[in-house]
Amino acid sequence: MSFIQPPLPADISFELVNKSEAHARLIMTWRNDPVTLKMSFHQKPKEWPAFYREILEDYFLIPDLPPLFALYHGERIAFLRFKREKDPKSISRKCCNVSINIAPEFRAKKFGRSILAEVKNFVRNQNYDSVLAECRSENIASQKAFIKAGFEAIGSIQKKIDTSEFIPVVQLLAKVTPDKIFTEKVFIIAEAGSNWRMGTPMRDLRMAKTLIEVAAEAGADAVKFQTYRPESVYVENAGHSDYLSQASIKENVQDLFRDLAMPYEMLSELSTYCKGCKIEFMSTPFSTADFVAVDPFVRAHKIASYEISHLRLLELAAKSGKPLILSTAASREEDIAWALQTFRSNGGKDIVLLQCTAKYPAPLDSLNLYVLPYLKKRFDVPVGLSDHSRHPVYAPLAAVTLGARVIEKHYTLDNRLPGPEHSFAILPGELKEMVQAIRAAEKVLGSGIKEILPAEKELSAYAKRGLQAIKPITKGEKLIEGLNINILRPGKQRLGLHPKYLIDLTGKAAKRDIPLGDGLQLGDWD
Repeated sequence: MSFIQPPLPADISFELVNKSEAHARLIMTWRNDPVTLKMSFHQKPKEWPAFYREILEDYFLIPDLPPLFALYHGERIAFLRFKREKDPKSISRKCCNVSINIAPEFRAKKFGRSILAEVKNFVRNQNYDSVLAECRSENIASQKAFIKAGFEAIGSIQKKIDTSEFIPVVQLLAKVTPDKIFTEKVFIIAEAGSNWRMGTPMRDLRMAKTLIEVAAEAGADAVKFQTYRPESVYVENAGHSDYLSQASIKENVQDLFRDLAMPYEMLSELSTYCKGCKIEFMSTPFSTADFVAVDPFVRAHKIASYEISHLRLLELAAKSGKPLILSTAASREEDIAWALQTFRSNGGKDIVLLQCTAKYPAPLDSLNLYVLPYLKKRFDVPVGLSDHSRHPVYAPLAAVTLGARVIEKHYTLDNRLPGPEHSFAILPGELKEMVQAIRAAEKVLGSGIKEILPAEKELSAYAKRGLQAIKPITKGEKLIEGLNINILRPGKQRLGLHPKYLIDLTGKAAKRDIPLGDGLQLGDWD
């Protein structure tokens, strides 16, 4: 018995399928192979010219996922078709569905694993995060091939096909990009900042815990503080800030930072309190010492906008192995590119860029939210918004509709409290309003896949037009539009085939008795 060495992925290449009859006939020949038919969802042979029209109408609908031939040393060995799909395990990962039809003469020669390995590379290059495959439950050989290629069997479903049959199907999923942070839902950070400072250690701790409680009750995912020391932020003779002076804060910036500096010993207690409130604890470090103090208590790091050029902070964030959220206020594209390159060259992987405007409060017309999709595409990372505008909903909702996966917003208990961050922060009720609005927006935005939605199914079956019998049809009677069939809405009758089949069945003999109103199905004519 000879052993067949599986081909290396490097030996596999792809060729675009075109709309020619030659390509369509080759695909139909492979599709109608008896072994292939036995394991296909639709087990009846395809017929020409209906199959050619099906290819022309249905196979080229997604420009970034064209149908492909797999080649082995230049010879066609398989056909691949893709569809957009919802990832069964994630609401936000971009997913596609792949079906593979190996040429009969190459079946059982261990090509499947190598082809699928290249398929994963292809869909990743098309900016998809995962790829789904579905096999009939009895098709064990195909399931094994997908599993060997790195797919995971994730469960079974009853799948309805266009003959109205339900068939048992095993779903297999492969991730082709790493898990990205904060992508299951919009990650909402309630920014406490320095608003915990009340003047004495006891009052400071009480206020910090109250802010944590408020954020948790509002439904935020995390509460974030800031950890810094005056000597490691500004030069000693930095002087007064015009912005702070306008806010009636006359202190030297060094003195202000000294007053607002959170003692390192508070980090552990606040982290523990967050766990009890079931909310993520975060704190932004401003120096290497701050980072070392914060790191044991957080699962993700945040670097503030003005630290985007802090080489040592970026290095530490990368080497921590934890996700990083990086704000980008008052930055240019080249600043961001340098920070990302620094982070990644030191081993950093997961990062989110936040659009931010360095103004407190920030006017709505200064937020520049249209940069979000650009940043996402330019740097191939998730994006979000650190919002300094005063309104609780306008900017966060607009950002979410543009693809933001993280929203950060300052909040306080009272805008009249003394300190630099109270006046423009939103109040507890507004924080809750913001969270609820974002969660509602996520529902409204949906999956991005155009399909018949669950809420539409009843009216779709009742009012969508199909090929319906307009009189009782006896077996053997010829099917004629306007005489015994027409394009009508079925109401409570069974929905018929799409009217595109009208050309195929006109003049053909009915293979069954078809009652008045019933919809014609595949196989109803000779």
